[in-house]
Amino acid sequence: MAKIVDMRVIAGKYRGIVIPSPKEEIVKPTLDRIKENLFNIIQFNIQDATVLDLFCGSGALGIECLSRGAKETHFVDNNKQNIVSLKKFLDKINADGYFLHNLDYYDALKSFKENTFDIVFIDPPYDSELAEIAIQKILRFNLLKDDGIIVWEHPRDLQNNKFAQKVYDSRNYGTVTLDFIKK
Repeated sequence: MAKIVDMRVIAGKYRGIVIPSPKEEIVKPTLDRIKENLFNIIQFNIQDATVLDLFCGSGALGIECLSRGAKETHFVDNNKQNIVSLKKFLDKINADGYFLHNLDYYDALKSFKENTFDIVFIDPPYDSELAEIAIQKILRFNLLKDDGIIVWEHPRDLQNNKFAQKVYDSRNYGTVTLDFIKK
């Protein structure tokens, strides 16, 4: 059984608040040190942003954006318990500007045809090809604003050639890589 790791909000109005971890083994929260580096990189993109936290799990990345001044964050997860837990937590901290979607990622992306996002976080189960499909659909459905970014967390050893020309920055943290993708 995987060890449950406490996650905390790093900065902003919810700084220091512990985010409950989903009880399932398949959820792999972004470690605080990786999250801190990630938010140092995108810090100037967050204020008043419209954010999509796809495959959100605990919602830690989207919550961090709300804490730092994002206008709204859409949390998408196909696991109903993750969404229920996230709603309880967001209500407990009196968060606003959030939208919860208990949908499969593809159905969610299709439903966002009228939306565009400044920041999209993609962190699906590592042993799937869901991220590549999701990125293709986000770009095809034109869901990313012209200056928007996709942040894709994946295993470092994943060879990704499909989006190489769109990756404007890539950072390695141990066994994890963060790719930053633009249109």
